[in-house]
Amino acid sequence: MSLTVRDVSTYLAARCLWANGAYPEDTLEYGAANAPVMGIAVGWQATQDALTEAHALGCTLLIALEPTFYPAQDGAARALNARKKAWLEKTGISILRCGEAWEAFPRLGLRDAFGAFLRLGESLTQEALYTLYAVPSITAWEVTFRVGRRIADLGGQAVQFIGSRSKIVRRVALTLGRGIAFDRLAEIGAEALIMPDTGLDYARDPSRLTEEGLPTIIVPGQVAALPGLRALAEDLQAHFGVRTQVVGAACSYEIWAAEYFRDIHLRMRRERLDDLPPITLPEGYTLRPMEADEAWAYLRVMNASNYAGEADEAWFERIYRRNPEYDPHFLQIIWKGEEPVAAAGAWHAEIAGERWGAVEWVGVVETERGKGLGKAIVLAALHGIRARGMERAMLMTQAWRLPAIATYLRLGFRPWPDERAPQAVWDRVLQDLAAWKEAQNRQ
Repeated sequence: MSLTVRDVSTYLAARCLWANGAYPEDTLEYGAANAPVMGIAVGWQATQDALTEAHALGCTLLIALEPTFYPAQDGAARALNARKKAWLEKTGISILRCGEAWEAFPRLGLRDAFGAFLRLGESLTQEALYTLYAVPSITAWEVTFRVGRRIADLGGQAVQFIGSRSKIVRRVALTLGRGIAFDRLAEIGAEALIMPDTGLDYARDPSRLTEEGLPTIIVPGQVAALPGLRALAEDLQAHFGVRTQVVGAACSYEIWAAEYFRDIHLRMRRERLDDLPPITLPEGYTLRPMEADEAWAYLRVMNASNYAGEADEAWFERIYRRNPEYDPHFLQIIWKGEEPVAAAGAWHAEIAGERWGAVEWVGVVETERGKGLGKAIVLAALHGIRARGMERAMLMTQAWRLPAIATYLRLGFRPWPDERAPQAVWDRVLQDLAAWKEAQNRQ
């Protein structure tokens, strides 16, 4: 007996988590319930490009999250809808809408799949509107930084941010629905929010979020849905044994920005290197200078900490290898077995005509944080700088990297105000750092 559209629809409806009532928007938008299914495509929306791609792949059913046809409020919309219906009639493709039902489905649904992709950690609360996650006590801007780096792997170009960068957050709410339920966010104790741009009222919500003191990270809706669409495709293929493909663009728009994000770079210095403490590592970890053929290991750490794939051979060539003084042993790497987990450069910088040792490009992969590896790799770089004959060292960091700044202060670095970050900036950073430490102590 051949698979039909009704079989797929029934299967999806039976797996809804919040199935207290019908989902009026999740309907068969085009085609017949008894139409045979030869192949399944899933996508954000049944645009003509997505439909053409599905047809080329031999799919006769497309499951979409968003509406297929535009409200017929004008002649142009009516003509566009008519052309699409004529094409569907000719090709025999059916369109099943499944946005609401799949959003909150456990583990595989849009929200859970996106939360897992972002590596948000432990889920504290899960309900129809929100999932609340516990995160390390970090600034809202670091959460933004991590989300932005992760969505780059999905084809996302940027995230938007509303609120105070320096606010310390420990509970982050994730929603992929439409609209913001401020009362409910307050009830569950959300300290920051991640949401799609499809749910934001740009005329009203940014000012309300700012006044509520709720830092918010806004992700392109299509990008946020992609992990859940992939999970849906894998689930349907495994259950029905029918080839299932994700179709359509990762995002419908591109971004041109007049500037990169507005960031404040801070300078710190350590006046002496003859009093460095010894390096200690957790059991199972080893430290050694990088070998000439191990640039891949350094890049792997950078791409799992400071970058999301942008650090490649060309980057390494520009940052290090092109310098006539380059020596691979200047770069330190901590290993966990055969996997590189932390790295830093014991480099140099010319400041006001004087040479300083420079701790550069410190990175610890996200899954290895909280084990003292940051302190260990910075110390390794400092010992390496001293071994090169330099008597003092400096580094550059960013104002929102409060855990890193705390580590640098513990290791004897001190603020070094300059024109870009004068003392007034450092005063604010140190206030933020004190608030972060207080939040840590309350945990």
